[in-house]
Parts: sequence; C-alpha cells; structure tokens
Amino acid sequence: MRGARGRVIAGLFAMALPLVLMGSVARAEESLPRPPAGPAAPVLPPLAVTGSTAPAPTPKGVRAQVGAIAEARALGRSGAIVLDPADGTVLLDVDGDRPLIPGSVVKLATAAAALVTLGPEARLATTVIADDSRRITLVGGGDATLTMGGGSAGTASLAELAKQVADQVQAGPVELRYDDSLFTGPALGPDWGRDYPAVGVAAPVTALMVDQGRVRPGSLARVDDPARDAAQRFRKLLKANGVKVTSLKAGVAPANGTKIASVESPPMATLVERMLTDSDNDLAEALAHLAGGAAGYQASFAGGAKATRKVLADLGLPVDGLRLADGSGVSADNRMSAAVLARLLGLVATGSKPELGPIASGLAVAGFSGTLADRFTGPDRAAAGYVRAKTGTLTGVTSLAGLVPDTSGRMLAFALLANDIPSIPKARALGDEFAAGLAACGCG
Repeated sequence: MRGARGRVIAGLFAMALPLVLMGSVARAEESLPRPPAGPAAPVLPPLAVTGSTAPAPTPKGVRAQVGAIAEARALGRSGAIVLDPADGTVLLDVDGDRPLIPGSVVKLATAAAALVTLGPEARLATTVIADDSRRITLVGGGDATLTMGGGSAGTASLAELAKQVADQVQAGPVELRYDDSLFTGPALGPDWGRDYPAVGVAAPVTALMVDQGRVRPGSLARVDDPARDAAQRFRKLLKANGVKVTSLKAGVAPANGTKIASVESPPMATLVERMLTDSDNDLAEALAHLAGGAAGYQASFAGGAKATRKVLADLGLPVDGLRLADGSGVSADNRMSAAVLARLLGLVATGSKPELGPIASGLAVAGFSGTLADRFTGPDRAAAGYVRAKTGTLTGVTSLAGLVPDTSGRMLAFALLANDIPSIPKARALGDEFAAGLAACGCG
C-alpha cells in the first residue's frame, strides 16, 4: 500500500537538522499517503534503516522492476547497483564494480573525506594578522563561501572583517598583504580546460576567495586570481571604513604576528550540505584540499585525492579501480564504481558513522531542491519528494546516486553511472526512471 511507506522507524539523524522545505516538515511514525501525481511538497520520511520492520525486497523482485533499465543500450558503458542498507543485501548488481567516469557524484566521496578528517562542527576562519611595522596580512582559511557583504545566515563577510580591522588600526596607514599559502599545487585540476574559470565551471582553487571569485555579483565568469581579487576588494572596504592602505602585495603572514580580526564559515556539516545540494564545484575543491591537509598530505588536488581514498578505504568501501583527480568531479580523469557510491550511501543510511549524517541531509530532493529541482516532473513525478540523490553530468557522462524508500518504507541505496552515452537527456531520463522504479517497488 502507498500509505504504508510513511510508517518508518526513525533510525539515522540524532545529529541532523530537521528538514524543512517549502513549508513541509517531515515527521516520523506517521502515515504519509502519496498522491498519484506526486506530493505538493517533499515528504522526506526519516531514513528507516536500523531496526526496520518493513518487508524486505528481493533481488528477483528488484531485477524485475529496474533490471532492464540498468542494462539499456542508451546508457552506453554503465554500472548499476541497489543495496538494502538494513541487512547489506545486494538487490541488483549490473557491472557495479566497473570503474567509470563519475562526474559530480564524486562529491559524495569528497563530503565523506571532509566530514571524517575535519569533523562536522569545524569552521573555516579568514583572519587578519598584524605585525609591529604597521603591516597587516589577510589570510585565507579555505572558506569558499566567504562573501563581500554577507549572504545567508552564518556566512562569513569580508565587510565584517574590514570593520574589525578598522577598530584595531584606526586610520592607519597600513601596508596590506594577502596570504593564500594554505593551498599548494596547481590552481586548475587535472584535465580541466584553461577556460573553465572564464565560462564559469569553477574558479581557480585558492585558499582565499570572495564570492567564489566571480567577476561581478551574479556573473558565471571568474577572475584569474581570486586571492588577489579578494585582497583588492578588502582594500576598498578598509578605505570605506577610514583606513588608509599604502600598498598591496602577496605575502605570508608573520609567524609572530597578532591576530586582530577573524570571521568564520558555517560549520562543516552545513558546508557539505550546500556543496551536495547545489553541486558546488568551488566548495567541493576547497573541502577536498582541506581534507588533504588535515589528513597529513598537501592541501592540493593530489593531497585531497589521497585523503579521500584513505577515508573510503578506512570506511571499508571497495576502492579497487578507484582513481581520483579532483574533488568536484569536473575532471574526466576520475574513475569510480557504482559499488563505492552505493555502499557509502548505505553506510550513511545506517547511522553507524554519525559524522556522515550531513551527506543524507545534503542530497537534493527529487522535484524540489538543488540539482533535482527540475527533474521528476514527468511520468516519474510520483517519485518526487521521495528520491534523494546526487547527480552528475559531463560530456558523454551521466550519473545518479542516492537513497529512496520503497512503497513499504524500506530504505534503499542505489547508484547508476553511464559513460559513452549517445544522448544525455535520454540517459538522464533513464536514471530518473531507475530511481522512480525503486520508489514504486514492493519487489518482494
């Protein structure tokens, strides 16, 4: 029965924030009937995994429901897997261990690396250090959400930092330096086009940037040097606060200097949620670099890849064939299997690693939020509000990995990766059909 799926046992998020979207609050232990055309607002029942008494689907039933989709020729070279996190049963495996170009679903692995190495409560500080010679240094802490004048609640503001400095140095004059040395290595990832910043794919990766290095508010295009751009904007803010700045140069903050101002990002849990929901490439690369540094490697593309692989391996996930080039999935040099993604999501769903909770709450909701806001609006609309997933798209590549309760309320983890596809729209539609089929599955 459709209404039975809403009877779920709260199992996962003692630590997660309640999900409130479009005025609808998900509530446990309540019958949530599903209108034929899909709900008017996301249902989002709590992930009912540990202790679930919902009838378990069978491999035979799941294959009958979605097996033909997973093997469709329109998916090119593909891999698909469906798991029951409650007991670990593999319900469908069609080349699930095949390493494929994943696209943005790599961000699920980046999220795990950031949450494990840095912790869900970590905040990223942008600071100003002063020395005895009237020199101040703006120091980047890797916060890719730093804004010029403040944005959403809790977002760090360069304007606030300038006010704090003005209170300390009065009218000046001061020499201004900027320090983005926290990150090392190339600013553009492997296999990234040199025009990616200009066309808005991602900014050059630096530890200091404001408004994600955009040329102007609302613009897709990014500046060539986000750190210098941030310093130039900071200089203008200092001037607006009455502080005279005599020079501006790159430099490393003095080890014996005094911190005179600081602003902090939202907690890591919030950053991860934003990164996943919106598929934010700039935020993903910053978090991957930070994970690399926190794990004892360099805070670089290579260091982030090493840290992410280590975290996945330590979580007991199958990393054979895994190859990581960046943290956002922009690079076509990445290789990942559907099995890694589905097993990671299954681990998230069980709640056995509470620090991974923000991954589930950060997944886009079918038909309502993030990169799924404009999907599940056609024949598969009945799955809107139930499917939570991370998307991925590159040239010739589409992917979808997420969590969905079946009609009995049994939570399933799934991943579908497709490469060498002749039509992205058709392959994407098949991915949505795959997830919707699981949502409609009793499959006993």
